Amino acid sequence: MGLSASQARFLQLTARRSNIEYQVQQINFERLQLADKTAAASEKYQDLTSNRKIVFNFNDGAEKTAVDLTYNNYKTYMNQQGASGVNKKYYLVSSTGNKIVVSSEKERAEMIEASKYIVDTQVEDGVDEEGNPKYKTETTEKYRFTIDDFMIVEEGLDDVDNFQQSIQDGIYYFATLEDNDETGEKELKTQSWDTLDGGVLSEIADESDDKAAEAEYDAAQDKIQRVDKKLELQLDQLESERSAIQTEIESVSKVIDDNIEGSFKVFS
Repeated sequence: MGLSASQARFLQLTARRSNIEYQVQQINFERLQLADKTAAASEKYQDLTSNRKIVFNFNDGAEKTAVDLTYNNYKTYMNQQGASGVNKKYYLVSSTGNKIVVSSEKERAEMIEASKYIVDTQVEDGVDEEGNPKYKTETTEKYRFTIDDFMIVEEGLDDVDNFQQSIQDGIYYFATLEDNDETGEKELKTQSWDTLDGGVLSEIADESDDKAAEAEYDAAQDKIQRVDKKLELQLDQLESERSAIQTEIESVSKVIDDNIEGSFKVFS
């Protein structure tokens, strides 16, 4: 092989080696991205399998029962006077304005009507034959709540995650009607969800989505591993090709050196 031919071959091999090295860099970058995806899938799996939820604990008459704390379950169990196993009636109250939270005007009207109570008052009703005052009982209907005691929240209450998060964040509290020692009237006494009497509410691990999370994680890992295996094979092939080219470059380089050395000897 002549000097010109050797030089041309050397340049071709060098270009091929540079191209292979570029492809290797690209594959390593793709594998790095796969590692990020693996970490993201693992983090998501951890989040989904370590999440927790608030449940309402009560006795249904036969055994202790726990139901997820949703707005509907709050209305069914916690905000139901005389519910089985519940000694107190709990109201959902906003942290701003101390208003009772309801989802509609209809619900507000129902709660106002349910707050009605009877007051019996003794009033004078003339005098008897001996001139002593007589009394009669007058019955008056009163309401513990008025429209001003409520706040209507039309969106978000039916979203379980949002509802529970709002309770955990202190946006909503629970309250019971308690006697005011000074006025003798009943008033709402608020509490955070985790301080209610007898552990009415408690936080437990939410396992409802664990199987789905595991299936999603396994599928993601399987896909990532298949792609990574394919890239690894490509990388091995490129490394083998690069090694062969490097060997040939060294050989051609030696031929060039020999040709140059021979040429100088001719002219020396």
